[in-house]
Amino acid sequence: MMDVVFSRSACGSLKMAQHYGQGEYTGTVGVIYAAPQGGQGAAPAPQVQQAARQAAEQRARREWENARPLGGDPANVFSLEGGWSMGDIAESQFPQGRRRLLERLFAASFSGSPAEQEQIIRESLDELQANLQTVLERSARGEEMRIWYSDNPDDACGLCWLLAKLHGLETPGPVTLIKLPVWEYGEDETVMAYTGWGEISPGEWGRYLPLAQPARPVLLRACAARWQQLQRENAPLRVCLNGGLQSVPENFYDGFILRELDRLPEEFLEASLVGNVLGRCQLGIGDSWIALRIEAFCREGLLEVVQDGPGIRRRLRQCTADGDF
Repeated sequence: MMDVVFSRSACGSLKMAQHYGQGEYTGTVGVIYAAPQGGQGAAPAPQVQQAARQAAEQRARREWENARPLGGDPANVFSLEGGWSMGDIAESQFPQGRRRLLERLFAASFSGSPAEQEQIIRESLDELQANLQTVLERSARGEEMRIWYSDNPDDACGLCWLLAKLHGLETPGPVTLIKLPVWEYGEDETVMAYTGWGEISPGEWGRYLPLAQPARPVLLRACAARWQQLQRENAPLRVCLNGGLQSVPENFYDGFILRELDRLPEEFLEASLVGNVLGRCQLGIGDSWIALRIEAFCREGLLEVVQDGPGIRRRLRQCTADGDF
């Protein structure tokens, strides 16, 4: 069986999940301590550090012992990460449309050199094309495919795109879908909400197997028709609203960014705004698109760059209504 996800982080976790929990626990853990306000101050007391390490060790051991290994071969796990909720998705523009999108996103958020950027983009597109070809060829030979998806915009769009591809095969193999719940109960009367499979630790994947549902041919036909409509619209963005995919304008997320901007002082780090949007709003999108829209705010005069820096490490200042700073 092939396992398919739509992000590299989910792919890495799923590969580990195949044999996570087998044998005796021998792992080690590390603990990161948050810096005090302003980034200054003494490190936690030794007894506090020891207690934190012991708690982390207990959690890791418990997760290992309670894990349900999926089994299988990591070579049968495929990532089809393509940022499908963003940018040009016209069939004739694949993979050029993905390249243009990645170049825009990298320009707004990447801190490496142009050569490093080009290498990452090229490797990402090569991996996407190779994985797509492999899963389609194996499905055409009748092999079963299990797709893990969520309401995350890239997952929802990726699912629709992939099912449309499978619908184009003469006789695709069986397809099983597993959707990440919107919320679930955690330990100590807590409620957990996830934005994508990349947030699921290796020991947890197995407990979602009972949620598997077969994807019947009628679903493949429906997804093919919907994806073709989305391709004709070819909007800058696509989002999942009330369980359905909708084309939306480029500024769709601006209201969330502006709301978090109002919480910040006149001068602030761009990374603070990006982090607050992602943390508080739980939009299921990455930092690159937020950075892209912040760049648009700078061009429009809403923000001014006070101190330049790589990626999202710039210091920005909010402009007043009359254009003064």
